[in-house]
Amino acid sequence: MSNDWRKQLDEQLKDLAIAAQQYTHLTKEKRIALTRLINAIWQSGKLVHPYKGQFQLLYQDIYDEAVQNLFFYLCQDNNINKYDPERGEVMTWINMLLTKRFFPEAIPKIIGKQNEINLENSYLENIHSSQPMSLFEQVRECIETDPEFIFCKEHIKGHPEANFQAIAKRRCSGISWKEISAEWGIGITSLHSFYQRCLKKFATKFHEYLYI
Repeated sequence: MSNDWRKQLDEQLKDLAIAAQQYTHLTKEKRIALTRLINAIWQSGKLVHPYKGQFQLLYQDIYDEAVQNLFFYLCQDNNINKYDPERGEVMTWINMLLTKRFFPEAIPKIIGKQNEINLENSYLENIHSSQPMSLFEQVRECIETDPEFIFCKEHIKGHPEANFQAIAKRRCSGISWKEISAEWGIGITSLHSFYQRCLKKFATKFHEYLYI
């Protein structure tokens, strides 16, 4: 993005925000002003993606929830007046709200407070629950029993021993990627990529088996 285009966008958003701040009550004119502002923010392509690359299976759902709630916030209770044109640009304020408030708030809504996912690792390996048998343990048992023999059939090309079931059992047991790589002579990147693809591919099956 050129500096001129960015300056033009910042000025446009600032003008729209200030226009929306002129109305005390949610009149038709204020709704129009807020709609124009929100449309401009969305179409700018400058909304940040917090924690990009995390929550592999659920990221888009979390992000959509966060953005939706952010836009609802802008339309309620004169919240637009909390933006101070003297302190910075509209997108700086918006992206701060998205990163610090609305994305974190959306995580438990989508994942469920009993099953929050660790930021650093994968969906399967870091589901926690206070239930007697945690969701993690249920998924692990599901993979080990493999009722339809689908997890053991999905393997890295040329390496039938390196199937999803075998990899998942090793990871659930705390065996590192480095150790698995050494055992089978397969690169860590190849193993990890295959594993993540399988988690996405079988997500619907986990939900079907476990009603989660």
